[in-house]
Amino acid sequence: MEYTITQNNLHLVDSYKVSKKKFDGELNRIEAIHPNSDVWKRSRCSMKLEWATHNGLYALCIARPHTKDVDLNYPQKWYAKIGYAICGSLFWIFIK
Repeated sequence: MEYTITQNNLHLVDSYKVSKKKFDGELNRIEAIHPNSDVWKRSRCSMKLEWATHNGLYALCIARPHTKDVDLNYPQKWYAKIGYAICGSLFWIFIK
């Protein structure tokens, strides 16, 4: 998987191509290479729910240019946390 990482952002390119079963593996692989990014201060659950939201929206053909990739930022705004927690939990049931 192609990605870029900075101190406060992990950008996963074409993240919609990765199934939810592989989210943990991809995040673990990237963290092993870049352990000092502040992105890892976020909970793994929070990251996976944001990723699931992007994948779900992409599958529904909603804002595809913006949902084909995912940006996992730290810190995350409070309203983004709530939105991704709600949407990601719903999409988690339906995405593969």
